[in-house]
Amino acid sequence: MMKRFSLFVLATLTAAGALTMPVNAQTCKVIQYGCVMKGSCLNIEDILKQLSVCCPSLSVECTDIPGTECLPETPDVPETPDVPETPVAPETPVAPETPVAPETPVAPEIPVAPETPVAPETEEDDTNTSYADQVVALVNQERAKNGLAPLTLDRSIGAAALTRAKETEISFSHTRPDGSSFSTVLSQAGISYRGAGENIAWGQRSPEEVMNGWMNSSGHRANILNSNFTKIGVGHYQNAKETNYWVQLFTY
Repeated sequence: MMKRFSLFVLATLTAAGALTMPVNAQTCKVIQYGCVMKGSCLNIEDILKQLSVCCPSLSVECTDIPGTECLPETPDVPETPDVPETPVAPETPVAPETPVAPETPVAPEIPVAPETPVAPETEEDDTNTSYADQVVALVNQERAKNGLAPLTLDRSIGAAALTRAKETEISFSHTRPDGSSFSTVLSQAGISYRGAGENIAWGQRSPEEVMNGWMNSSGHRANILNSNFTKIGVGHYQNAKETNYWVQLFTY
């Protein structure tokens, strides 16, 4: 059986000096790509030299060469089969969006209960308000004649003046029935002030008549025309005998 002796083995063996004996030309020949060398006196070293010049890539085919061992022909390595492509994992399906919860309906507004109507003023209150407004108008007319600023009507002070008008039926004085000064009625009503004055009268039947009497009294006139005062409240009270009681309270 013909064996193939690799060029690598020959070169190695020659370099090691293991093979130097003559080779019979009939037992060893070199054939490759049309390049043929024959001879009766060639040894391994000569063959290698000629091969390197003629055909460096050739192989040496030989029979039995003393002191050598031919390598079996290396079988062709089968091609590595193509590795099948790893299948792509299917895409994970996207979870459906969570539906948005419907908005909670807004509770209807609770209707606001209508305000309790204020009880209409009694005839006495109507009369007092009307008379009080008229007295204030007359006071400001007198102040205007004397070049003074008008007074502002204050309903809180007017309520205190009405209390005093009822008290003058009991004690016609600037001292209250409990013995305290007239000004305490303002403090009890929570009214702040730095100074206060009071005019009282009884028996007059109209705002014009009571104003006429006050303007003809020096002490009462001085309160009406006092430049320090800025606010006024007027109280009018008529008792069961239809007697009228009047009070003016001034503050600043």
